[in-house]
Amino acid sequence: MSRTVLAIDIGSSALKAVLFSQHGAMLAVRSASIATASGADRSQTQDPAGWWAALVSALADMPDREDIEALVFTGSMQNLIVLSPEGEALAPAALYSDRRLDEDEIAELQARLPGDYARRVGNHPDPAHTIFKLMRLDRFAPDLPVEHRFFFGAKDAVTFRLTGRAAIDPTVASTTGLMNIAERCWDAELLATAGVEASRLPEILPADEILGPLRAEAAAKLGLSEGIPVFNGAGDAAAATWGAAADAPGRAYAYLGTTGWVAATLDLKDAAPPRDIYTLADPVHPDRAIIISPFLTAGAAMDWLAEITGESVEALLEAAATADDARAAPLFLPYLSGERAPFEDQRVRGAFLGLDRTHGKGAMARAVLEGVAFAIRHNLETAGLPPSPLTVIGGAARDALQRRTLASVLNREIAFPDASQEMTALGGLRMIAAKAGLSLAAMDAPPVLAPDTTHDAPHAERCDSRYEAYLAASRFAREQARRMT
Repeated sequence: MSRTVLAIDIGSSALKAVLFSQHGAMLAVRSASIATASGADRSQTQDPAGWWAALVSALADMPDREDIEALVFTGSMQNLIVLSPEGEALAPAALYSDRRLDEDEIAELQARLPGDYARRVGNHPDPAHTIFKLMRLDRFAPDLPVEHRFFFGAKDAVTFRLTGRAAIDPTVASTTGLMNIAERCWDAELLATAGVEASRLPEILPADEILGPLRAEAAAKLGLSEGIPVFNGAGDAAAATWGAAADAPGRAYAYLGTTGWVAATLDLKDAAPPRDIYTLADPVHPDRAIIISPFLTAGAAMDWLAEITGESVEALLEAAATADDARAAPLFLPYLSGERAPFEDQRVRGAFLGLDRTHGKGAMARAVLEGVAFAIRHNLETAGLPPSPLTVIGGAARDALQRRTLASVLNREIAFPDASQEMTALGGLRMIAAKAGLSLAAMDAPPVLAPDTTHDAPHAERCDSRYEAYLAASRFAREQARRMT
């Protein structure tokens, strides 16, 4: 039996388990949904027990489980997870999108940070930095028992249960506002500011570090062999970067899932943090950084339209493909949950502009696709990422019309890898390849460019004109949001 590795991606809405051969070929994919609870107080939480249940469910019919020789994990970042020493959840996990702390509260907490905070952590203060939730722990996990531990990545809560070792990778650690990015260690002064003891935090270890052997109890429940190595892995942004073959400096990519981002890898000296956009520590190389511009709504926009119309996403995409685009189509702003980049604005909200009675679900779906593409373009231009061909990965870029829309709006060469929804899992595999003795040479080449990336001048001019309208509408929406609060 040839060697196989199982990569587990604990995403925002689903857990995906991907079985790889030693050469990087995908042998099997299984998934299980993950529920998110949304509160009127703008809370966004998940139950850590749900991550474990999703893992058990996804592996229930995974073929040849007994022959798997290693595990590697990736998953959502910037969460606040509180566990007992036995790994039981002591409070719901507050997600990066949780906005219980309003702008005034964030401003008050920010004033308590050291003056050189941005230099220490490599980023300007961000409302999503977990340090702010820790500073107001009473709002997220009140009445904790004496014995408790903090985690910040979904994968880290699961690997703690698998191995008994509390660990985190540098990428996830750099989203907390607690790690010194130059030293890649927890910052003592920032821990004091947050009121957190270092002993309650996980070790910061490279993504390719083996955390330990799989414990017998966990192995029995998952149908895996006891004692196989469990690798640390990395947060989803890092894993997606490696999956898109953008882990070496000079190539940009976009990830489109429920949310999205555009990103590239730079030498740390060239990244020169803090920048106007986000800087993440590379999961493996201490002399590199990932610069990333994350936006809050990508595939979630079409999911929302499906929910309010009572149609499936597939039906909406089919209607969009046949919609008449010769006349003026509506313009869509995808700020359904506020925005994080290329500007941070918790109050701004989405909109359709230019609607008339003749516009149906197809025209609205087409506008949603275009609006998300405009958001990508806005982030690319603001972030100043390398002017390379753009690799696009993620489940929200799987449809032919979605891809054509991106190519039209971005007006650059684009690569859409096969099985792009599994690129995050592939990134986890690539991170551990050398340590795990895998041969992934065929996986290291950049994806092949899509053939449909050139367009006639009138079409390009029309896209540019509508993009200018999008930018103007975005500015208007932000101003209106300020007036309405």
